[in-house]
Amino acid sequence: MEVEELCGIIRSTGEKGEDGHVSVTFRQLFETYVTISNKVVGILLRARKHGLVHFEGEMLWQGKDDDVIITLLE
Repeated sequence: MEVEELCGIIRSTGEKGEDGHVSVTFRQLFETYVTISNKVVGILLRARKHGLVHFEGEMLWQGKDDDVIITLLE
């Protein structure tokens, strides 16, 4: 349920790229999603494990990884 909600937020706040996938920066997602849940990184990791999103790196840290692009793959 949380993963689906996260994907919906990416879909509604992100921008569609030339490849047709919707993307947001970690900063955009964190600022939007933090009001809903403080577990955004854990949910992102689960979504990636299920092949729903892509981002570089093993972990995302607020501040350090604000400009990392998170792409919705569905």
